[in-house]
Amino acid sequence: MFLNVDNGPGSSPLAHFQSLVRRAHAAGISVLGYSSTVYGQRPIAAVEADVRHYKDWYKVNGMMLDLAAATASELPYYRKLARYIRREIPGSAVWLNPGTYPDRRYLSVADVVLVFEGSYASYRQLQVPRWVGHFRPARFADVIYATSGPRLTSAIRLSRADRAGYVYFTNLAGANPYSALPSYWRREAAAVPADCSSSGQS
Repeated sequence: MFLNVDNGPGSSPLAHFQSLVRRAHAAGISVLGYSSTVYGQRPIAAVEADVRHYKDWYKVNGMMLDLAAATASELPYYRKLARYIRREIPGSAVWLNPGTYPDRRYLSVADVVLVFEGSYASYRQLQVPRWVGHFRPARFADVIYATSGPRLTSAIRLSRADRAGYVYFTNLAGANPYSALPSYWRREAAAVPADCSSSGQS
């Protein structure tokens, strides 16, 4: 589960979110703090401060670095951040979200790379690089919005073919398709593990 308090950890700890994280942990759910890297242009010190605040205030299990770069030139930036995260939060998970397939060397930096974030119409045209087949599906995640209820089953099957180990579908669209859970959330939560267990999806 991603925890995004205010496009980051906010300016001080909030009891409401601390309570939600404790409940998630009690249910066996890992919680990752959210921090934007602005495609490798945000100062590393600012992202590191986010990491410390998430660790100290919310006891997160790792970090999801959003707006991640995908080109080789930014690899040193993300390698440094990944080392810092794993040092500050032992045993942590590191997710990157470039929203596209990055230089494959990013797989040596992150535990999971979010390689698609877009509409279902675009998802149907996704071209998966051949090198993806050298990695387990659990190394990749897809987020697909504007997915209608009748298309959910076929969308999940498509994610299997695309070797996405983690998937999230929503029927919401617009400027913020994450403002609420999809109308079919219970069906999705049951269907994804049932249909994708053989490929290691979550």
